[in-house]
Amino acid sequence: MRRLLLPFLFAPLLVVAQPETRSGPRLGVGLATITAGGLLQWNGLPKVGPLGGWAWEIPWTEQASWLIEPMYITKGSLTQNPQLRTWTSVRLGYLELPVAIKFSLRPDPGGIFLTGSIIGGYWINGRQVVRQDGNVLFDQQYILTGAQGRMQASVGVGLGWDMGKSAFEVRIQQSISPFSTVIRGQNMVAGLHYTCYIPKKSERKKKDPEEEENE
Repeated sequence: MRRLLLPFLFAPLLVVAQPETRSGPRLGVGLATITAGGLLQWNGLPKVGPLGGWAWEIPWTEQASWLIEPMYITKGSLTQNPQLRTWTSVRLGYLELPVAIKFSLRPDPGGIFLTGSIIGGYWINGRQVVRQDGNVLFDQQYILTGAQGRMQASVGVGLGWDMGKSAFEVRIQQSISPFSTVIRGQNMVAGLHYTCYIPKKSERKKKDPEEEENE
């Protein structure tokens, strides 16, 4: 698994030299669950958590481009046991690197687009809390030092709206590792992402056409 994810760690270095690349902060909120089994199967209530990082967009064709988006994302679950009157909250923090293909539905800049992504992730923190009738019965952080299986591979699909200087995207992603027929639970997150692209220095220094004529 580590060898599989190594190329993702160096991907941001490849975009710096691309002259047409645009980039900016990417922030959002996710609704997470740990599936009971199978793809896109919701379990319990949504666990709300933040996500944030940086996005690079590299043009490929007239309507397609690559997205490289290192980020921190919150996963986990929120489940209820009515018989015991308990709520169990699981929060899992991951460092992830999605590499996505973005396809615009029209050749003109901006507008609706679709994305498909593969995602490498590394589990860095977590916490589990159990409450009964509002009282905390159990509260413990996960101890990850020396833990096995912290790497995770995921896939994602998204639908968004590009407004030129910024973009919104709704993306659903689900883990696909460990590759096991026994361990069925997987992390799934439905997230609302917002990216604000920072103008390049050349764009900021552009003079108004009227000013150039006066000169």
